[in-house]
Amino acid sequence: MSLSVKAYDNGDHVCLVWLPTDLKPIPGCRGFGIRRTLNGGAPAFLQNHVGFSDGQAPPAAGQEWKWPVQRYLWWDYSANPGDTVQYQIVPVVGTNQNSLTLVENLKSDLTSPLRITGQDGKSIAAYFNRGIIASQWVTKQLAAEAKNQQLNKTSLTSVIQKPGDPLRNGLSGLLRPQILSMLKQVKDEGGKAFLALYELNDLELIDAMTALGKNCNLILGNGAFKPPSNDENAAIRAKLKADNQINVYDRLVPSGHFAHNKILICCDKNGKAQQVLSGSTNWTDTGLCTQANNGLIINDPQVADAYLQEWERLHQAGNAFPPDLIKANSTQKTFTVDNSQVSVWFVPTDAMEDLQQARRLINQAQQGILFLFFNPGPFQEDPSRWTLLQSILYRHQPESNPYYNSNLYIRGVVNQEIAGVTEANLPADQRTPAKLASIRNTRHLDPHLDPANPVHPVALISGGVEPPQRLSEDVQVPANIKAKFHDWAQELLGASMVMIHSKCIVIDPFGAHPVVMTGSHNLGPKASQMNDDNLVIIEGDAALAQAYAVNIIAIYQEYRFREYVTKNAASPNAWHGLEDNDTWQQGHLSGDAEGELQFWLGQTVTASSSAGGPPSPPTGLTATVAASSAAAAAPVNAAAAAASRTAGLRGPALHRPHASMEHTGSKGKTK
Repeated sequence: MSLSVKAYDNGDHVCLVWLPTDLKPIPGCRGFGIRRTLNGGAPAFLQNHVGFSDGQAPPAAGQEWKWPVQRYLWWDYSANPGDTVQYQIVPVVGTNQNSLTLVENLKSDLTSPLRITGQDGKSIAAYFNRGIIASQWVTKQLAAEAKNQQLNKTSLTSVIQKPGDPLRNGLSGLLRPQILSMLKQVKDEGGKAFLALYELNDLELIDAMTALGKNCNLILGNGAFKPPSNDENAAIRAKLKADNQINVYDRLVPSGHFAHNKILICCDKNGKAQQVLSGSTNWTDTGLCTQANNGLIINDPQVADAYLQEWERLHQAGNAFPPDLIKANSTQKTFTVDNSQVSVWFVPTDAMEDLQQARRLINQAQQGILFLFFNPGPFQEDPSRWTLLQSILYRHQPESNPYYNSNLYIRGVVNQEIAGVTEANLPADQRTPAKLASIRNTRHLDPHLDPANPVHPVALISGGVEPPQRLSEDVQVPANIKAKFHDWAQELLGASMVMIHSKCIVIDPFGAHPVVMTGSHNLGPKASQMNDDNLVIIEGDAALAQAYAVNIIAIYQEYRFREYVTKNAASPNAWHGLEDNDTWQQGHLSGDAEGELQFWLGQTVTASSSAGGPPSPPTGLTATVAASSAAAAAPVNAAAAAASRTAGLRGPALHRPHASMEHTGSKGKTK
């Protein structure tokens, strides 16, 4: 027996995955130690923050492996950009927690040196924030900053509005420094910046913009409509115009539309476009700090110039959507960047040409699709008007489907339709219960799959057959630990209904044709035909696809664990620590869980891993899905597997990565 292991980096953290090559449990195994070599120094074990019992003192330095990892998928948040890391997985065995030893002869090979960076190649970079505030490290750091005052929305709001605050810096991750760096580079080189923004209020970003003076050119939309002026940005718009330091151009679009771009185009001193920032991040304190967002930077003059031309079209359009704007947007713009194909779409389009290309790629997926959606919109009956979420879920629908693939790995999070917010934008005749039910009762997809039916803020999707796991109404967004749960402290409740604001799809990140789709586009027909938006589709860039995939799965699993805590906090059988036996391995090494690990190792996923079949029990939770220790030691049966669909795979299997992310060092990272 040997261990296969791989490591993936997205700048923010490293994702590790491993499996025994024979797929068999290791007798007496209490978990694994993760040995890391950092920048060529002496090897040391990563720390797990979960012990075998409540209140147990952590192992001494150098013996971190005595709280082993009972998992085959793990995250390292303690490596910094620029570091070079290598990892080795070592089994930990013993008859009980007091007799643990490392089994060096079964250890994995050392992974190849991996340099931590958000930069993929020379021309494409992906950066992420850490805007999930329902985390232990956020709770602890905010409490420290507030000198043990009561945690509330007001205290968090004051923190994230303060440039230089450590918690603000931690939550904004690598994304905020990159935006500031781009603006500074333009200033230092005497260049020009062109921006089109939906929302703007962050003081640090505004200061960096105004430092450019008249070399900064901003098209500012009216954001979310707020009566009486229907201009969310009214105050900052008035101030910027009164100060007259930068050039501000209004784009106040009518109700039903959004001037929704979040783009920065960097030009040289001659006004030639060189670099562009796209992605999902609004230039607000909440966009940077309390919403999960991403930024895509492309250092390519051709791509940047395509954005600059669109900026000029928007400038000429004023507050309208003239035919020449829509015509120009309806043609695919494709470039070769670092041996990858980069397609840039601007909307509104004439016939949703952007979604047509995206659907073709979704239908061609061979191994898996991962995604984050903010608000794709309600399900549509007409396939030509489907959201991209519908197209993804359809891949698991067997009825008369030429694209059906039961083995396709599907994981994602949807910050879905919110009653009274998104549905209020529908025409009056579609806001009746009967009409909404009719819209959701599609011919091709079970209406229970529709994230807008019933309405909850966030849905977790692990396939296109089973209904999404909906975060319960009392959880709201973000899912948080509402009361002390064993060694977990009460966590901060969300400051808004928006948590997952990224809009991204990743296809076959470990396959022959990896694809990333992202931008400001909400990936549905409304965005395609009603808004100012942009969508970037990058084909053939495996490292970029893997970086986005690592970001998505960390967010997905964060939600699963907190939902599990919410539902099981009062249960005496709820998981709350390491299992002092070797049966925890069983749930990983068969069925859906095994298939998931195979996917992350880049191996062929078997039929047992499809979302349409019952998964195996979750890691570390055999006691929850079994009636007794004896039952837990027995082979997993169908009833236990079915129970894990509800109690486990969507929740407690995730405790180990979350526990490992409780450090509060300079990075202050968690997901």
